[in-house]
Amino acid sequence: EKKGDIPIAGTRHFREHTLAPVHHTSIKMASVVEITPKFGVMPEKKGPSPAAVCGYAVVGALVGCAATIGVAYPMLKSKWDKDDAPAVNDPAVNPCDGKKPGKGAGFDNLQCIQSSVTMAVEQAGGNVTLGYNQGTHDSVAKPVTTTLAEAGMCPVNVHWHLGAEHVSAGEYDMAHTAVSANGPSTAKYDARQPAGRKLLAASGGTTYLGGRCTHYPNLSTDQKKDYDWKYCKNMVVGETYEVHWPHSEMGACNTKWQYQLPFYDGVLCRLGEEAYPGKGKFGLGTVGGVADPLSLPGQIGVQAQVFVVVNDEEYYYPDMLRGMIVTNDGPGPSNSVMGKEVTAYTGSTTGTSRDNTICSAYGPVTWHVDRKCHLISASSFDKMCKDMLDQADDMSDDIYPHGAREHVSDELSANNRDDLGPNGATVSGTGDASTANVYNDRQ
Repeated sequence: EKKGDIPIAGTRHFREHTLAPVHHTSIKMASVVEITPKFGVMPEKKGPSPAAVCGYAVVGALVGCAATIGVAYPMLKSKWDKDDAPAVNDPAVNPCDGKKPGKGAGFDNLQCIQSSVTMAVEQAGGNVTLGYNQGTHDSVAKPVTTTLAEAGMCPVNVHWHLGAEHVSAGEYDMAHTAVSANGPSTAKYDARQPAGRKLLAASGGTTYLGGRCTHYPNLSTDQKKDYDWKYCKNMVVGETYEVHWPHSEMGACNTKWQYQLPFYDGVLCRLGEEAYPGKGKFGLGTVGGVADPLSLPGQIGVQAQVFVVVNDEEYYYPDMLRGMIVTNDGPGPSNSVMGKEVTAYTGSTTGTSRDNTICSAYGPVTWHVDRKCHLISASSFDKMCKDMLDQADDMSDDIYPHGAREHVSDELSANNRDDLGPNGATVSGTGDASTANVYNDRQ
């Protein structure tokens, strides 16, 4: 993509890996506008009142939780109600800063099950194997089954976890992690602690290893060679990582403040504002519409994709910041189809402060998870870290792998998953023909 080109709204404008520069350190960063998705900005229009938006958001987030709407809503209302506040036009002011709800606002972690009653919303990440539909959490929510871009969401953050938090049989699984041949040494990783005992590593969090893929034994000696990381921290060639791209209709889309850390600031950036620009099938700021999944799942989503890092420029993808890689012409069998075999469901935020005893209250939100494991060059990750460091908000605390949450039990997994992609409409899938090919190169 040449500087100055005006892409079609929502188009990824993917630059082929064969155009990757020979000397990675000489990559010249594009401007923030160039590396973010291009969303057509429409004139502002009135949506629901701040009370309606916040009310629906709280209802969506607190269904089944111990916290009460009566306690949480006034705190959120006072925090985000901006009806009488002048618009912030100073480009130096981050409009998303501090939007993550504080402790006691109704979004604290909570006991998943109390007295045999499930208190938490459905959780992530669970089993996304094609056709697997054993989740028993009876959810009233529905995931978005278009692309997240078509739903009006833009990516507001990118981060990744050490190993896969989800499970996809034959692709990435904790059973693979148990076989030492499926990855490099785990000597420096934390041993997973029993529920309720969270080990804090020197890096400020846990280095719990999640599921691994099985590509490592088949890598060549050259592909396993160490890489001279310039920007990413604590990364290991040959390791499996699950990348997450939180998206939101309420993000500062198409502005220099689009990408945020923590990601909660990004996904809730415009919560409480009566009007904000955007586009999408469901309409920005609209909740409860006939075609709109109820509340949060129609406004917040997460893309997830699992990779094994290799020292091989054949697997270079330069735009990982933008979102899940979607292509059907990648090199080798592992990358021949990427981002098109997707499972959609509703869940929560993840991370090692949660397991099957302590749950997240952030949800339900849409998840779109690529069921396949792919190869990715170390330079692709390093380029993404460089892009992150060049954002207006300081993202330096997300340029290393975070620990992986314990695989979520069926009891805490939603019963609403839909297998998207070419196999979604098959007998073995859980989807239907209407969502069989939702992901494409325009994602």
